[in-house]
Amino acid sequence: MDTARTGSQLSPEQIEKINQRVIQFNKGRVSTNGTYVISLSTYFRPYYGFWRKFPEHETPLFIRALAVTSDAAIERAFVLLQNCNVKLDVQPNDVFEPFYGRTDDIISFGKYRGKRLSEIFYIDPSYVLWLANKFVSENKRYVPLVALSKQFAIVYYEITVQKKRHPSVSKAVGEIGERLHDLFLTVLHVRLQVDTYKPDFHVDQQILAVDRDGNRFTFLLKAAARSLAPNVLSPYSKEVHVHDMLHIRSAKVMSHYISRGTHYTRLGYVKLQR
Repeated sequence: MDTARTGSQLSPEQIEKINQRVIQFNKGRVSTNGTYVISLSTYFRPYYGFWRKFPEHETPLFIRALAVTSDAAIERAFVLLQNCNVKLDVQPNDVFEPFYGRTDDIISFGKYRGKRLSEIFYIDPSYVLWLANKFVSENKRYVPLVALSKQFAIVYYEITVQKKRHPSVSKAVGEIGERLHDLFLTVLHVRLQVDTYKPDFHVDQQILAVDRDGNRFTFLLKAAARSLAPNVLSPYSKEVHVHDMLHIRSAKVMSHYISRGTHYTRLGYVKLQR
């Protein structure tokens, strides 16, 4: 096969950078029930694909195209899986090339006749859920279609339903004064703030994060050194981004509070795993 048409557009260094970001993102996630996979773009297919691999099915499920740039694709995948505990993987497109031409996922009836399930799932997931749970036909030709719809229903639950339920499941964690260990938290929001008790610009990071069970935490990452401006971090500080996975080696429970019906745990004396 022509490598100019199928080879990745990225250098080995760029691929390694993506892999390292995914490894960091996967902390606390499991692959017991399969994995989600980002397929790398190629010269022939200039976009990153998003797939679901189930251990009981040999054929991977194509969900959607993510983006045409690596950074945008990674960020989009992280957002989709931010409240899902299934591991994410990165694989070359060659692994998935045999499955692009499948025809068993094409609807042959109704308002979406001629469309693929992945296309319908993107614009109207309720229709795919109807196929998975309520569609009844005596025609055996539709059995594979219904089976694929049920796989999409699992994806819908993992990346959509859990996200909607996320704010309501948060509970207070630990007792006040208790020291917690080995927390794996996904960052939801980062706000820079200046420490007004110091004469120079010492810019701290106020973090809002969530664990795998949906419990929300707030804590402050203190500046490692002074900054040159009030809206710029010190180069010695660890810069935190939304969707980052943080491994907190230890932290002390300072307080619990409720805001708009959601429980929060405020942490102090936070020590990150470097």
